[in-house]
Amino acid sequence: MGKKYLFTPVGNTDPIKYFHDGSMLHICRYYKPDIIYMYLSKEMLDNQKKDNRYVKTLELLSESMNHPFKIHTIENERMIDVQQYDIFYHEFREIIGNIEAEMNKEDVLLVNMASGTPAMKSALLVMATLAEYRFIPIQVSTPKKKVNYEFEERVDYDVETNWELNEDNEKGAENRCQEVKCMNLVRLLKIDIIKKHLLSYDYRAALKVGEDIKDDVSKSVYFWLKIAAARSILDWRKMNGILPKENGIIESVNVENRKQVLFEYTLVLDLKVRRGEYADFVRAITPLGVDLLEFVLLQYCNMDIEQYYYYDKENVKKWSQRKLAGSKALKLLQEKYTQFRYGPVYSSHLNAIVQKVCSDKDIVQKVQEFVTVEQKARNVVAHSIVSATDGWVKKQTGRTATQVMCLIKDICERVKINVKKENWDSYDRMNEEIIKELDMC
Repeated sequence: MGKKYLFTPVGNTDPIKYFHDGSMLHICRYYKPDIIYMYLSKEMLDNQKKDNRYVKTLELLSESMNHPFKIHTIENERMIDVQQYDIFYHEFREIIGNIEAEMNKEDVLLVNMASGTPAMKSALLVMATLAEYRFIPIQVSTPKKKVNYEFEERVDYDVETNWELNEDNEKGAENRCQEVKCMNLVRLLKIDIIKKHLLSYDYRAALKVGEDIKDDVSKSVYFWLKIAAARSILDWRKMNGILPKENGIIESVNVENRKQVLFEYTLVLDLKVRRGEYADFVRAITPLGVDLLEFVLLQYCNMDIEQYYYYDKENVKKWSQRKLAGSKALKLLQEKYTQFRYGPVYSSHLNAIVQKVCSDKDIVQKVQEFVTVEQKARNVVAHSIVSATDGWVKKQTGRTATQVMCLIKDICERVKINVKKENWDSYDRMNEEIIKELDMC
C-alpha cells in the first residue's frame, strides 16, 4: 500500500483555534498522512520559531493516534506580502512538482485547500482545476459552519493548553473534511479535443491526446482510442488483441477473409477522402483495383483469373507465362496488347478481359469508369509533385473524390464485399460510441 503525502500551507487558524482543530490538524487527524510538507510564510515561521506550535501539535496528535508523521517545513522568511496570487502559484507549483517526483505510483498526495491566505487558496484552486498535478484537494469547514468572526488572542499561544482544550479530541467529534470536486478544465479541454479529432477521423491524434489523460478516462475509452487508431492504419493484429468480444460496434478482422479485408481497406480509402488526403487516396486506389476486378471476373464472368498468377519474393502478383499458355485469358490479353509483356498484374489488364467476357453491361461500365479514373489520376500523383485538391481530382477524372468513392462502393456492393449500405458508416458509428463513453467520464 502506498504512502500518503500532505502539502499544507499554514494559516492563522492553525494548529488549533476556537477550541477546535485548524484545517491542517483536522486533515492529519482523519487522513493520517505519512509525510507532511508544511509551507510557512514569514509570519507563520515566526510563530513556529517562538513556540514550535505547528510541529509540536502534530507530534501530540501523532502520539494520541499512534501514527507517526514525518514532518518537513518549507520556510520562506521572505514571504511577507502574502496576498500575491501569482507568486504562490509558481512557488506551490514547483513545490508540489518536487513532491510528486519523490512519490511512487501507488502513493497519494493530499493538499490542504483551507489554510493560508486567500491568495494561497486561490493558487491551489487553480492548480486543482487545471490538474497539472494529480492530488486530492481537501476543504475543511469551520466548526460553526460559517465564517469565524470572533477574535482570539494568538500572541501568547500555549501549545499544551490548546491541545487539552481541543474539542476535536473528544470521541465522536465531527469530521469536517471534504474532498473538493474541482472541475478539471484541462481534462475537459482534452476530451473536447479528442472528440474533434474523432469527428475529423484523425485517430492517431485522438489517441495521442488520450494518452495524456488516460488515467482520467475509463479504460474502455482508452482501449477504443487504441482500437480506432490501429484500425485506421490496418493494424488488425493490434486491433483484434484489445477489441472486446461482441461489442456491438465492429467485428475483429480475419485476415484470411479476403472480402472483410477489402471492406476495411475501402473504409480507410473513404477516410482519406473525408480528411481531404486526395493524393494518398488516388495512390491507394491501385491495390484495391486489382482485387475488385478479380471478384468481378469470378462472380460475373465465371473466370478464376488468379489461377494464372504467381507471387514474387515481395508478394507481388505477376502473370505466369507458363500458366497462361494456351488459355482464353492470354488470347484476350494479346488482343488488347499485341506485345503482352506479362510482369505485374494491373487493373487495366483485368479490365481488358472484363470488357470482352462479361455480359452485365452495368458492371462492365462501372469497371471501365473505375480503371479510367485510376489511370488518369494515379499516374500523375505517382510521378509528379502536385497539389491534389478535390478540384484537381475532378479536373483529371471528371469526378470529385467523393464521386470516385461512390463508384468504388458501388462495385464493392455488386461483388458483395459489402452487402449493407449502412456498413459504410462503420467509422461514424464507432466515433459515436467513443464520444458517448467520453461524455460519461
